[in-house]
Amino acid sequence: MPSDSLSPEERQQYDLVYHATKNAIWDVLGTAVYLLFLVFGGFLVLFVFVLPALSALSQTGGTPVVLGVGAVGLILFVAIGYRIVRLLQ
Repeated sequence: MPSDSLSPEERQQYDLVYHATKNAIWDVLGTAVYLLFLVFGGFLVLFVFVLPALSALSQTGGTPVVLGVGAVGLILFVAIGYRIVRLLQ
């Protein structure tokens, strides 16, 4: 290991850089996985709740159940979109 022949000060600097690099890599990977999860969840909410509710609403004239499902789906979709925007800033 390259850190075996280092002085105590150099060893401390090596450990600091090593841990900072490791934390940065895991932070980037974690953010990427979370972003993919949010995008997948957004598409799932859109295609399972919002679009079928809009389709049923346009065909039947709007029952309370259809309006409720569509409203919940729209709220979830907006919340997921907000999280994606905040994550990308």
